[in-house]
Amino acid sequence: MDGFIVVKFGGSNFKNFQGYCEVIAKIKEILEFEKGKTLVLVVSAAYGITDRLINAVNNFQNIDVRTFLRELYDLHSSLLSMSNDGNSHQITEELKELENKVFELEKIFDAVKLLHKVPDFAKDLIISYGERLNAYVLQKLLQKEGLDFELKMPEEWIITDGKFGTASVLLEPTKCMIEKRLDDWKNKHSIVPGFYGVSKDGDVTLLGRGGSDYTATVLAYALDASYVILFKDVNGFLSGDPKIVENPILLEKLSYDELEELSYFGAKIVHSNAVEPLKNRSIPLYVCSFSGNFSLSNCTVVSNEKHLSEKCVKSVSFTDDVAVVQFFGANLGRVPGVLGEISKSMAQSGLNIKFVITSQTAINLIVSKKDLPEVMRVAETLRLREVERISYRTDKALVAVVGYGLLDTHGIAAKVFGALSKCEINVDMISAGASEVSMYFLVDAQKVKDAVRMVHSELFGKG
Repeated sequence: MDGFIVVKFGGSNFKNFQGYCEVIAKIKEILEFEKGKTLVLVVSAAYGITDRLINAVNNFQNIDVRTFLRELYDLHSSLLSMSNDGNSHQITEELKELENKVFELEKIFDAVKLLHKVPDFAKDLIISYGERLNAYVLQKLLQKEGLDFELKMPEEWIITDGKFGTASVLLEPTKCMIEKRLDDWKNKHSIVPGFYGVSKDGDVTLLGRGGSDYTATVLAYALDASYVILFKDVNGFLSGDPKIVENPILLEKLSYDELEELSYFGAKIVHSNAVEPLKNRSIPLYVCSFSGNFSLSNCTVVSNEKHLSEKCVKSVSFTDDVAVVQFFGANLGRVPGVLGEISKSMAQSGLNIKFVITSQTAINLIVSKKDLPEVMRVAETLRLREVERISYRTDKALVAVVGYGLLDTHGIAAKVFGALSKCEINVDMISAGASEVSMYFLVDAQKVKDAVRMVHSELFGKG
């Protein structure tokens, strides 16, 4: 076969048996469209299963493990039973194998109950079973349709940095691992559970919510795929959240940099780490709606092409996952090394700083709300002579205006801040110039949706 196509299906595609039938029909369409290509499918857990597993982990002391696992088995076995093609021996074997996979979890839960806590490695391992089980079920359903896909487990191929819950993939070791056995991938279509990999120590580590996107782009990088398709509930990226703005526009093209900004600053369509693997090998990404007949024409295509749109701005996004940490001191701006010392201390504790704004009397850090308790602990132990006091705020939200060329286009900033002025929304902090494709600013969290709505209306009109 000549080249690879990587295709990812999310949990919303697997809500019921009809959903699986539609996924299989879509796979057949893609195989017909790309004759001669090797297909690599990446799948999320079936709809709602990840949440069930998380709930079981969080309530491990109170659940009846065998009852929970029996329910988990029943949910998946019913799909195989519905597809019964008359081969009773085969379906019996499949159901027995599925049962064995599900009840592997019993020993893990028993160990957790003895410990009276869930270690991080056990939590990630348990939650990964949603993807494992769904990949197995889909493989068997595809076989019944005469489609031969080999199940390939991330344990053999995807190596991570070992950070539980939100691991990053080590691209080069993963690529080397796959290239050593590339013929295993070339000779047959594959199906891979998404959302997790393994550390160098062999521990299962999750890639964070939406991590199956990341799995897909990592595999595309390692296989040097022709392109990646991510099927979503929407046609692709829009100029704004349709729940907030009027008549958002479908974005036909985005650059990798634009997608990284949108993913980082609030757009949840694609996992924030999924861009880097594609960017490194200039692999196009198609973000497509699952509904309707298969076509690449009604998608957002993401590539290394820097496409200057007519309006310049591509999208207005926001996130309320921000906390502001303010260091005050009379001479902060004139004393060398203070910001470096703060940043170093945060980095040593594994904390990420979204961005920094400084003045002569203050250093402002923007961090994730979930990191704030640890940020506060680190900040209070710094003991910097130049810092007179530290304040913390969680009542702000971050708005991002994204588009290639916006910083070089006259009048964009005036339109943005003029729109905010009209609806009497104050801007607390502004950052522009750090990236050629974005500017972002802080507003009161209670007014962020109004801010996004007004800025979008000013830049794109009301339709």
